[in-house]
Amino acid sequence: MRGSTVLPPEGRAETAGGTVARSAPWRTRLRSPGVLPFRYAAALLTVVTALVLAVAGGIDPFQRDILTSLLLYVAIAQSWNILAGFGGQVSLGINGFVGTGAYVSGLLLLHTGVGYLITVIASAAVAAALAGVLAFPLLRLRGDYFAIGSLAAALALQAAVLNWSFAGGSTGLNLPIAATPTPEVLLVLAIVVAALAVLAALVVQRSPFGLRLMAVRDNEPAAIGLGVSSFGHKAAALVLSSALSGVVGALVALQQASFEPGGAFSISWTLNALLMTVVGGIATVLGPVVGAVIIYYGVTNQLAGYHTAGLVIEGVLLIAVVRLAPQGLWPLACSLLRRAARPPAPGAPPASGTAALPEPPQAGDVPPGRG
Repeated sequence: MRGSTVLPPEGRAETAGGTVARSAPWRTRLRSPGVLPFRYAAALLTVVTALVLAVAGGIDPFQRDILTSLLLYVAIAQSWNILAGFGGQVSLGINGFVGTGAYVSGLLLLHTGVGYLITVIASAAVAAALAGVLAFPLLRLRGDYFAIGSLAAALALQAAVLNWSFAGGSTGLNLPIAATPTPEVLLVLAIVVAALAVLAALVVQRSPFGLRLMAVRDNEPAAIGLGVSSFGHKAAALVLSSALSGVVGALVALQQASFEPGGAFSISWTLNALLMTVVGGIATVLGPVVGAVIIYYGVTNQLAGYHTAGLVIEGVLLIAVVRLAPQGLWPLACSLLRRAARPPAPGAPPASGTAALPEPPQAGDVPPGRG
């Protein structure tokens, strides 16, 4: 097509007239608030993972269970962040893949006798395959219609399991304790899954695939005009997000050992992931981590005996963040730190509370009031 421009991955633009121009490289350093350089973010992730692994064996059983749940919430928030934050597809059906992972793991443990690690891998594979099938009808929808369609798919999955006698129907499944991992092993698995989820978000944010995905999110017609496959990139984000959700569901099933469709497919999984990501910072790597700590550990866990009060506080916090810090708390904190660390510009007025010293008179100056 005459006048069209093709952007290969290496960033060279070839026009129909034969001229070659240098375009902006795909690997662009992002300077938005809350975005750490890749090497710093990877090093921070490695250090935090090592520290959590080091202290995991020295905590009491109650705190171990809380830490396991917190890490699973980090993973589920990151899975929603990959799809909605980086991909622009606001899904209300994450809980459908969490429930799918839980039931795949539970049914395999009950009826095949395979190890729990195999059930976790199988849960990720089945959830990813299911997402690949659902991508064809769901990704034809846009905006609010996609959100409603994803919610309808999750409700359909819950209804199917609820009426499936092989899966226990409304009574759910009771896993044999001997087949489930110990709490210590489960915590290690949760640490690994949370670290992989954060790493996946980091790679999506920094990779050429992620940049093309965000280009589709920001301006889909322009991205398609430059040769980016809109459906392919959004489908890949949906599959990756669903695989992470399936792994979380499998670990939740192993942690609880007894579950039913109402809990495994509960809409609260999606709402918590959305709340944690928006409060912490959507489309950032560390934002969902911050949001999970604030929402689960700071509100839900501390107000466990006051369920209604906890819901009210979460709602007020969400409204306050959307109104006062729409980018999230993590980008806001980064912006404030950078502003505080930035040296004052030459000729800038002094900070409030400090008086400016008068300049000494120069030779030839006329005193005030004379002249």
